[in-house]
Amino acid sequence: MNLTGILFATLSLWSVVLAGKFSPAADEFKQNDEIKVECAQLGEQGGELSNSDGSLRWISPTCVETQKPLALYYGRDGPTQCSVKAEDTFHETMLRALTFGRALRCRVARNKLKFAQHMELSVRVEGARVSGGKASMRRIAGNFNAVLHGLQGNLVSGSVYPVMDQALPETVSGVTTMQFNQKWYEGTGLSVLMANKRHEEEFVIEPVVAVMFCILTACIVYVVGRVYVEGSLIPRVLKEHRDEKGRAQKEFGALAGASESKKSQ
Repeated sequence: MNLTGILFATLSLWSVVLAGKFSPAADEFKQNDEIKVECAQLGEQGGELSNSDGSLRWISPTCVETQKPLALYYGRDGPTQCSVKAEDTFHETMLRALTFGRALRCRVARNKLKFAQHMELSVRVEGARVSGGKASMRRIAGNFNAVLHGLQGNLVSGSVYPVMDQALPETVSGVTTMQFNQKWYEGTGLSVLMANKRHEEEFVIEPVVAVMFCILTACIVYVVGRVYVEGSLIPRVLKEHRDEKGRAQKEFGALAGASESKKSQ
């Protein structure tokens, strides 16, 4: 195999190793992946409803903006808006939580495994009583802060809590708008800067990677050394040798000519 083939094969192997090291697995969240939010449905008396098998009845609002369930996002900061129609089951559950003064039991998946474990979040719904017509009604305050912590494509902790400033008016008849201001942290510490590039921050040189790095370094040194020796050092040495040989031949010719001149005298 020639030099180019050796270098190409080494670089290809190095790329494969790095791809295996830094590519997230299929069951891990990636940057900007949606994380669906579900909450336990509340009945008319404020109790959590169950399915026939005894499991909690988890529901998620269908956002008017996207026609998709409410979701937060892995690995990013920023606001998420979700408007919910009054006839939505989730809207009824929020009103019941507000009426009975209890927090919603919500959950999000920790990763993308088919049978993923869930992280539960206790979300309190705040609001205000608004007079309208003959009776007053509860109006939901839709501002929430969401703090999430992730590590290597998995959620490790989080919290969602209301920001009570004033009840949001219904922007459209029968629609309540919620806004979640999300803050993301990579790892479990609040002092760690937001990490959108978790692989770089979690970089650990494993033995295989170290060996491949050494091999790649050796190949680069070999290629550079060979180019230098064959392209610069050897031609320069040969030129100097030819120049010295030429000078020696000239000096020998001059001495031979002088010697012949003396003999002829």
